[in-house]
Amino acid sequence: MPSTHPLRTAARLLATAALAALMTLPGGPAAARADDTARAAAAAPPELLIGQSTRAAWDDFQSFGQNADGGSVYYELRSGNWVNDAHRSYATLLAQQGRTIQVGISWKDNPPGFTGGDENAKAARSRAVTAEIAAGGHTASLDRLLAFTDAYPTARFKLRLDYEVSSFYHCTDASCSSYKNAFNRLAAYLDARSAAHNLEYVFHPVRGEFEALYPGDAAVDWMGVSIFAHELCLPIHDRGYLYNGTPPQNYDVNAAQCRNAYIGTDSNGNPAAVWRNFDHDANVLKLVKFARDHGKPVVLSEAGMMNFTADSGTTDGLEPQRADQWIQRLFSLIDYQGPIPNLPGVHDLRGVIRSVVYIDLDFRYGWDGIADGTFDFPPDTAWFVDARLSRYGAAKASFCQGLASHGFTARCR
Repeated sequence: MPSTHPLRTAARLLATAALAALMTLPGGPAAARADDTARAAAAAPPELLIGQSTRAAWDDFQSFGQNADGGSVYYELRSGNWVNDAHRSYATLLAQQGRTIQVGISWKDNPPGFTGGDENAKAARSRAVTAEIAAGGHTASLDRLLAFTDAYPTARFKLRLDYEVSSFYHCTDASCSSYKNAFNRLAAYLDARSAAHNLEYVFHPVRGEFEALYPGDAAVDWMGVSIFAHELCLPIHDRGYLYNGTPPQNYDVNAAQCRNAYIGTDSNGNPAAVWRNFDHDANVLKLVKFARDHGKPVVLSEAGMMNFTADSGTTDGLEPQRADQWIQRLFSLIDYQGPIPNLPGVHDLRGVIRSVVYIDLDFRYGWDGIADGTFDFPPDTAWFVDARLSRYGAAKASFCQGLASHGFTARCR
């Protein structure tokens, strides 16, 4: 459902006013908020969003499926505009149909005011921009996006206030108040100016830093996480095999699984480490648990395959086999029940993941997946992969079965 609850908007505005005076936010729950997002998400079927840039992914899914709920695109703060016309066109296609559009609002990839340098220099500028946003800067760059969302009041927009956020790109000190404050500032700005009230806000951290950067319950509607290969404990090929940890510590190479201990009991009933194999990265499971504990639904904001084998320019090595394995593990994450590494007990995470963004592109041709005749990535590197489901029979069948068995509205024909 659209984000219309007045108490949430008021809570964000109050939080922003407090931040302007104190430049700090508590990391725990905000008692001032009556948030209906989690209840609405739990009551609706889980949603499937397709793609990340162009309608190419949408068209591939449409070749064998139907009723996808929407898609995903990017918008950048520096230009105050969509990343390019293809992103705007895809968003328009979806918005005209009243679907859901996830929008990644980026400043870390192209920080305003960055004039050049290495990744360290870019990250330093990104951290500075984060602090500037927290102080009220750069908000006018969102006005074009606001005009777009208001023009399509029946569409729903999940706004990632930057994506795969991390301390390296977003925190000016150990408290990470810069990012927490920036998230609240942007959410309050957008809420106060949205005429359509069709906006929801996604906190999408790197999988290991979700607690440190969490902006607070009053600001966050959804928690996001990226799911590629290591998140599902599968190796990728990048000029040689890379595992979940390189060298593969706590990784069972033969089983292609992570190997971790959780806190069980010994024969005397005392707490003891119990080792077992896992299909899912420990930090992903912990993030989903954190979201459940905070009453937030999870969106798998970026989900896609990676290069599973060195295949000299083709994708007929381990891709078909690993693609099916990847899809099965993706859906098993949605209804995960079991132990979590380093934690005691058994945890029921079913029903927390309510949205999945499957990218469904031929990455060999770049992030837009458009086959222009030239590969953008070398054949022996991580992103040289055709991730289109239409190309893999077993993986497509498992994907279709997963949609049906988990109650998605999207189905295969």
